[in-house]
Amino acid sequence: MRSWRSWTSSARASRPRSAANTASPDPGWTLRRRLQLVITIALLPIALVSIVQGVARARLDVTAVRERLVQSARATASGDENLIASAEQILRAVGSLPDVRDISGDCDSILADTLVGVRYFSNLSRIDADGRVVCSAMPLAKGLNVADMAIFQRARKAGALVVSGELKSRVTGQNVIGALLPLRKADGSFNGTVGIALDVHWIDYMLRASTLPRGAVVAVYDRDGKVLASNNMAVAGTIAAAEKQGDFPDGVSRDVADARNVSWHYATAPLSGNAIFLAYAMDADSLFGQTYLHVGLDFFMPIASIALAWAAIWWFTDRQVTQWIFYLRRFAAAYRSGHYALRPDLGGAPSEFQLLGSAFTEMADGIEVRDRRLHESVEMKTTLIKEIHHRVKNNLQIVMSLLSIQANQVKDATAKEALMQAQTRINALALVHRILNELEDQSTLDLKDLMEELCRQIGEGIGAEHVRVEVDVPSRTVSGSMAVAVALFTVEALTNIFKHAFPQERQGVIRVSMAAVDGGRLRLAIADNGIGFVDGEATKSVGSRLIKTFGLQLGGVSQVRSVAGEGTVVELIFPDPDAQPQDAGSPAKA
Repeated sequence: MRSWRSWTSSARASRPRSAANTASPDPGWTLRRRLQLVITIALLPIALVSIVQGVARARLDVTAVRERLVQSARATASGDENLIASAEQILRAVGSLPDVRDISGDCDSILADTLVGVRYFSNLSRIDADGRVVCSAMPLAKGLNVADMAIFQRARKAGALVVSGELKSRVTGQNVIGALLPLRKADGSFNGTVGIALDVHWIDYMLRASTLPRGAVVAVYDRDGKVLASNNMAVAGTIAAAEKQGDFPDGVSRDVADARNVSWHYATAPLSGNAIFLAYAMDADSLFGQTYLHVGLDFFMPIASIALAWAAIWWFTDRQVTQWIFYLRRFAAAYRSGHYALRPDLGGAPSEFQLLGSAFTEMADGIEVRDRRLHESVEMKTTLIKEIHHRVKNNLQIVMSLLSIQANQVKDATAKEALMQAQTRINALALVHRILNELEDQSTLDLKDLMEELCRQIGEGIGAEHVRVEVDVPSRTVSGSMAVAVALFTVEALTNIFKHAFPQERQGVIRVSMAAVDGGRLRLAIADNGIGFVDGEATKSVGSRLIKTFGLQLGGVSQVRSVAGEGTVVELIFPDPDAQPQDAGSPAKA
């Protein structure tokens, strides 16, 4: 008993399979695909929930990022707001002094002393109601008229501090930011202003000295869209221009693209006086990078989970299911070929396949026992059939011997000829049984061998050495009953031909042939080149009646054609037992 692993060659079917067996049915979906579909359906709700949660979290993250951006803008603007608040405190302090308010005494000295030690402010001055600088910390500023400046016109109508955009100082020529605090008389009428000038470069210095996150851009600009200070002037100019068109909204985050088409997200915060603004910006990729990552993971993880599940199913089914299925299929093919001694080796296989392998082993044991019994039964049957054929042949030979003895004792030529004819027919039957007895399969025999042997024995028995018999019959296997009918038909035809076709030892040829004809039929023809006869002369003879009878036994039609002086043809057309049945709808061959 061998295991599969010791059987190096694959089992092959030893017998041909019919077209109906070889046509494989539609296998449908494989187990692997079914499992993948089930797992996908099971994970799909989780994937959808994860995606919905990812979208919701992305929205929350975007909102949180925008709020943090606004908070960062306001926090960054607090330093500049403190600077402007300091300027307002200074203006309120000096504006409350009688000498400064009334423009008397030591107004210039007071203003100059106030700026001692203060680095951010370049000048402090008192402006009367007509816009003329009447006293100043810088003597060169006295006498200047600022009535035409927009900030002074705003201060006339305002009740609180007024801050200008970027201005060029008429005294120092530097860029400054002006702040004016309007003064009122007791009756509420305008009494001029006290003003202070803030050097713009100090704002830029404070901006660059502050600690900013990597990639952050801060821009300080006025209401005219002019950038006062920034750590990235290109981006700052784009933001200032966009804000000027948007009317300077407060606390709102917006998007803008610079000249390089880089997207920036920024928030603004107005400084004191609402004339100067600060924008805090970061590029969108850096700002929303984590958000994009989270959203991508929320979308990717469910898909990755399904893909990993597919891969796991693919690997698992290949290693734990498909491999053993194919292994057992090879055993089924081996058993189909008759190799029942093989046994599956399912070490390492899942327990279910081990149980199936045990069932295969039990099935093979049962089939092997049954096959052995069938072989024994067939051998016994074969032996019995051989014995039957042998005894029939012996009995027929006894009958032939009796007929021969009787023929030798009969003086009447006609009776003697009849006995010899009967002996020839019985000899044909004996020949069929002898051939069947010599074959392994006693139910069928080769028609070619039978016809050659039969023609040889008839020729030798009659002693017609002047006549040559040619046999042209294809090799084909036929049943014993059909062989008997064909043999008897041939015996009658040959004996009649030997008897009548070649008188006075006339030389001649007898040709025995068989070929397929249309309609799934066979044509057996026994033709000679003897003297022939006139049609109708032999139709009432015993031989002719027997030829017709044997033809009917084969389900065919026999015919005898002869022309005087040209020979005779005995023909039998009968159904071919090996012909495939023709479909009703298919046309017959011509």
